[in-house]
Amino acid sequence: MASFEIAARFDAPAETVWGFVSWDGMPRLTEGGFFTRADFPAGTQIRPGALRRVHLPDGPPFVERLEEYRPEDFFYRYRLVDTGPLPLTDYVGVVAITRAGPGCCLKFGHTATVVGMDEESWRKSWLQIEHQVFDFIRKHV
Repeated sequence: MASFEIAARFDAPAETVWGFVSWDGMPRLTEGGFFTRADFPAGTQIRPGALRRVHLPDGPPFVERLEEYRPEDFFYRYRLVDTGPLPLTDYVGVVAITRAGPGCCLKFGHTATVVGMDEESWRKSWLQIEHQVFDFIRKHV
């Protein structure tokens, strides 16, 4: 089981950064090119069990299911229910923002079993994407 976390500090209020990473904020990240589209196959209602389909530049989409959502705490936990082309199983992810004075800290984390590649290779590719997301958010806040 692989477990990875990454966090960064932003000179922007938690509410502003949340607008990019909240469950329904994911479509804004498509502007950064990491994903080509994010949609909600069962509708946009935010509640445990809600689905989000994320399309990658190459290959089929992956599908996430919202497990826990606490917007008042800038927190949610989700699970991949269809990993699409990703070399993973049993993926559970977390997005959390902590207020830090006039700014905030954003954390992404996940646990998963990596399939068909070594954990260090997966970690390297996952961190590369997350750093790109951080850079994209910094340019827009």
